[in-house]
Amino acid sequence: MQRQKAKKVRARLINRFEKYGNDIDEVDNISAELLRHYCKEVEKYQNPRGGYFTPGSYTVSAHVPLGSVVGATPDGRFAGEQLADGGLSPMLGQDAQGPTAVLKSVSKLDNTLLSNGTLLNVKFTPATLEGEAGLRKLADFLRAFTQLKLQHIQFNVVNADTLREAQQRPQDYAGLVVRVAGYSAFFVELSKEIQDDIIRRTAHQL
Repeated sequence: MQRQKAKKVRARLINRFEKYGNDIDEVDNISAELLRHYCKEVEKYQNPRGGYFTPGSYTVSAHVPLGSVVGATPDGRFAGEQLADGGLSPMLGQDAQGPTAVLKSVSKLDNTLLSNGTLLNVKFTPATLEGEAGLRKLADFLRAFTQLKLQHIQFNVVNADTLREAQQRPQDYAGLVVRVAGYSAFFVELSKEIQDDIIRRTAHQL
């Protein structure tokens, strides 16, 4: 009985409430408030050299091991599951309104507070960027990025099926390079947890 009730509550959290990354002011403003609080707290502390810590928003793959020690969160994420894959990236699968909506959500955060840097991951399917039309769409997307005055963005252009094949036949994909979180790496040399994380990221179309 208790388990069934918990499942219903989780389903409601996932399906009935709006999420960051979809250009919804009410939600994005909460994210902006949390970011301001985080930055204000970080700047209170001195580092071992006598200076003060500067806030940043990037994970460099720490979102997987950190998630393993974080309890359940009110977006429907289970305890122990990974956190969002980049400092400013939406949670996996919750950015449902396309990549431009993601940019607009990020633009509502005060990026100037993050003097230690930011990170935003975006994944496209290869078909999205094919031909002249695909290149024009990408150029328009990058113009939107600059017009919104964001600090950082990085891309993966790959199919999830290709990545799954690389997991099964790593010897055939030794040269496959992916962008992880602030760095690039050979996909087959990453841990299974990080590989699965990259596979699960939303693959956008323009």
